[in-house]
Amino acid sequence: MSSKVSATELALAALRETTELALIGDFVSETEIEKNVIEVRYSCTLKQYQHWHWVVTLTQTDKRSPLTVSEINLLASEDAQLAPQWVPWAERLAEFRRQLRAEGKANSDAEADALIEGMHSGFTNHEPGEDAQQNANDGGVKPPVKTRVRQRRVKRNEADQEQSPEAGSDQDS
Repeated sequence: MSSKVSATELALAALRETTELALIGDFVSETEIEKNVIEVRYSCTLKQYQHWHWVVTLTQTDKRSPLTVSEINLLASEDAQLAPQWVPWAERLAEFRRQLRAEGKANSDAEADALIEGMHSGFTNHEPGEDAQQNANDGGVKPPVKTRVRQRRVKRNEADQEQSPEAGSDQDS
């Protein structure tokens, strides 16, 4: 592979092209993670991303080929503060139901659900949509109505252009 200086220089040049210079901190490490694959790390200077590293992955197909940039990522180090692990809604709901029963506010899941529904109505001024339960079960979300309307309009415009007399005259010339 190329010398370490050229790998770090290439990585730094790639970072400078993709992010602001002020966000790139000190050189952290250079590691050959596989044959012909190098990871070069620089610290991130953003206050919110303490202990995060800019990671530039460089590859080289063979000894005669130059190093090329494959990926640039911002990754957390072992010391970085991370968000708590995600807990599925069904588990959070079950825990909240248990809490309501333990506090004596509900005797059953049905009573807990009624209390939860009452809490929900205090936060919003609209009824849940018809697909709310299905979306909660499978995690799926339909695209906004505006997107679907725009897609129909685009399809109609394409169909109108194909059928218009002007389209036929363009093909003749």
